[in-house]
Order: sequence, then C-alpha cells, then structure tokens
Amino acid sequence: MCLRVIFLSVLLFLYGCAQTALSPAPIPEPEHKVSAVIPQKKISPPQIVILTSEDIPAYSEVAQALAKQLGTRGTIVYLSASQVENLKTIEKLKSEEHTQVVSIGLNAAIAAKGLTRNQVIFCQVYNYQDYALLSPRHKGISMLPSFAKTFGIVHSIAPLIKHIGVISGPGFSGVMRTAQKAAQARGIVLYHETVNTDKEYQYAYKNMSKKVQGYWLLPDNRVLSEHILRDIMTFSIRNSKPVIVFNDELLKLGGLLSISSDYTDTAHQAIERLDHAQAQASIPGPSIVYQDKMNLRINSVMAHRLNIAIPAQYRKYENVP
Repeated sequence: MCLRVIFLSVLLFLYGCAQTALSPAPIPEPEHKVSAVIPQKKISPPQIVILTSEDIPAYSEVAQALAKQLGTRGTIVYLSASQVENLKTIEKLKSEEHTQVVSIGLNAAIAAKGLTRNQVIFCQVYNYQDYALLSPRHKGISMLPSFAKTFGIVHSIAPLIKHIGVISGPGFSGVMRTAQKAAQARGIVLYHETVNTDKEYQYAYKNMSKKVQGYWLLPDNRVLSEHILRDIMTFSIRNSKPVIVFNDELLKLGGLLSISSDYTDTAHQAIERLDHAQAQASIPGPSIVYQDKMNLRINSVMAHRLNIAIPAQYRKYENVP
C-alpha cells in the first residue's frame, strides 16, 4: 500500500513537470498606461494700475515707460486735486484684490498705503522712511542710483577727489552708511551731516568746505529749498568745489556731474518685482532696490575750470550748459 502511494505521487509529479514543459506560462505583455492629458488653463498675469501723483515729467515719464512695457496690462491713473475723488480711486482698487499697483511719487505712495491686500511697488519717492511705506506687500525702487556705480563714476572721472560731503534731512543715517561703504571701496571718504532746515543745510554746507574737496547733492526738498540751492552752488563755484548733482538742470548752476535714475530702468525693475511676486503672499526680495542703470551728464565747462580731464570713454556724456 505504501509503495502504491509513493508510485502515484511520483506519477503526479512527473505529470506536473510535463505540463510545465509542454505548456510554458505566457509572458505577460507590458502594460501601456494611457494617461489622459488635461489641458492646463493658462493664467493671465495680473493687471497693473500705475497710480501717479501728478502730471509732471519726473512722474509722467516713468508712468509712460511703464505703460509702454506693460501694454494692455497697464493702466495709468492720475491722482486729482480732490481728496474725495482720490478716496474713491483707492476704494475701487481695494475691490480689485488681484490687481497689482505701481505708485509714482510720494502722494501716490501714501494713498496706496490703504491697499493692504494689493502688492504695491513705489518709486520716485525720496524720504519713504518718514511715511512708513514699507511692508511685506509694499516695497520700492530707490530714487537714488546704485551707490557703487555712482562712486565708481566719480572715481573714474575725478580720481583726485577723495573727500566728499553730503547733507540730508533726518532718517537717512542707515542709507548713508551704505553709501559710505560704497564710497570707501573706491578710496573716497564720505562725510555725512543731518540737518532739519534749509538754513541749517546752508550753514553745514559752507562749514563742511574746510574738510571736503567736493559735494554730493541729494534731492531732499525737506531741507534744500530753491533759494538755498542757488546759494550753495554759487559758493561751490567760487571755492572751486566740484558738485555731483541729481538732475541735468543743476549742471547749469555749476554742477560737475549729473547722476540720476533712468526712468525706463525704474519701470523695468518695478514690473520685474511684481512679476516675481505673482501668486505669493508678499513681494520677495529686499525692501528697497537700487538701480544699476543711470543717466550721466558732465559739465565740460566746469571740468575745464577745475582742471579735470574727462577720460575718453566718458566724453560722450559731456554737456555744455
């Protein structure tokens, strides 16, 4: 009996082997999964409102540069003389949560503070510290060009000028420390004084002449009136002190170099900052960025008077007032 069971077991085993040999298991075909392609809806970039303080060249030229670069994305809105109308403008913008804003000039930047849900880039504002304009959603483009490039130009054109004076109203100590580091990198000592009135400015400017070879003027209308401006420019000419000014008009009053921001670059940087901020809660990057591009003009008459030979690469910027 036992032998019979063993014999049957062997037969069954051999039968199984035969079946395996005669009928090999089919090799499964690789699966080809077909994924449904769901077309992605293209998200249009947000509209940008160009909120402009008033229709003057320093503001309107930036606004036009923005409008040109933005095309149909941009709309220029000028503030009016009516506070009621301006409040209506801001209330309308508040309802447009996904609209971004570029504010141009101080009044527009102050008005845009009420847009707490919108991303705002302000420009053409000098004393932004006085008005608490900065927040995670509200950042700016500096009205002042890059300090490194500014003092690089000064060093290249007038390498013998090693001591420069600069005067500002309150609240600029931090900015001036950054400027002093940039000047120091070019071997220039930058003397900074803070004043509160134009009369203090006039006194500090003339008193500073004992230790500086030239001046760097900032567009600080809090402490620099037109009357004082004319007086200190006359003083500088009489005392053979070169002055770095902030617009071409001041070259006519005796400035040596005019170094100012480039409106097209201001517009480009504002748009770039807002584009990087799309779909984000805040605007990435530093609170204030400085421009690398700038407008340069050289007063050739003053250069000759001060015995400054303009290097060949800068002669194309010469301007005879």
